[in-house]
Amino acid sequence: MTIRITCSAVIAALVACGVAAPVAADSVADFYKGKTVKLLIGVGMGSTYGLHARFFADTIRQYIPGNPNIVIQSMPGGGGAKMANYMYNVAPNDGSYIGFPLKYIAVNQILGRKGLKYDSAKYGYLGSLGPINSVVAILKTQAPATTLEGVRKTEIIMGSTGKSSETFITPTLMNNLLGTKFKIVTGYRGMKGITLAIERGEVHGRAGSWDSLKAGQPQWLNKNQVSIIALSGLKRNWDLRNVPTLLELATTPQQKSVLQFFANGNAVGWLMMTPPGLPKARLAAFQNGFDKTVKNAGYLAKIKSKDLDVTPMNHTGVEKIIADTLAVSPQTVAKIKKAMGVK
Repeated sequence: MTIRITCSAVIAALVACGVAAPVAADSVADFYKGKTVKLLIGVGMGSTYGLHARFFADTIRQYIPGNPNIVIQSMPGGGGAKMANYMYNVAPNDGSYIGFPLKYIAVNQILGRKGLKYDSAKYGYLGSLGPINSVVAILKTQAPATTLEGVRKTEIIMGSTGKSSETFITPTLMNNLLGTKFKIVTGYRGMKGITLAIERGEVHGRAGSWDSLKAGQPQWLNKNQVSIIALSGLKRNWDLRNVPTLLELATTPQQKSVLQFFANGNAVGWLMMTPPGLPKARLAAFQNGFDKTVKNAGYLAKIKSKDLDVTPMNHTGVEKIIADTLAVSPQTVAKIKKAMGVK
């Protein structure tokens, strides 16, 4: 009798082990079958975020069990803060939402920006499509100065979507650390709004993704109408070899330490996330789908067709950068806040 019970127990255990993984997969598929997942971007649909989101959504759905429909929604506001707050506090944490936030999500938390209602350590991360090196670009036909030396002597008006965005952070850093005279006008609705303002002559330029400039305004580049005076990031872009990074322009250890912090923030780049507390199996399904999407030949061909680039990082890489950003020392935080004019 003892032997019979023991064998039965072993058999039951083996059966349980054998079906555990399929049951988990089936439960995810059952949840997503016939469902719609919303992919939120924190800027306008006309941005490179919108372009990346469309290509990504078209591909990842085939890798998520149950093959849900994926729709993209734009939620601009506060330089990406509105969408990040929504994902943290309002969006259901059942796997029906993916967020595509701006890269400085952890940087702005350290800065203590007003209106931020999230802890970036608690989101679920899918991965990143790659780093975002942004450029400071001025339209030559509109601006009274178009060189670095020129903008240290002459006021140049820069358009911005909000204080949490690259469009505000980079020119502010340059003003306070590198002696430029940018006047920053906030409140524009996405990069498309800034572009229209530049074309109307309301502002002279913008700081933002190099990819977005290449994809969105190729005519400016083809006609040599844009002056690019600096770029963010740890190193120069392969196609901007003559443009210095902010780090290269720094002349003191304090300047370098502050700019290094923001350069590291650029490395997290085009990251994707979910609300906190997502069921582990559904988050794993998203992460697995992300890893397969960024290797998909059709997806990569679409990216290349728009002169974009994908240098993917998995979720563990993103999590490490977020954790490192949040672990910055209080002494460095004080220097960063001073450079940004944050009290």
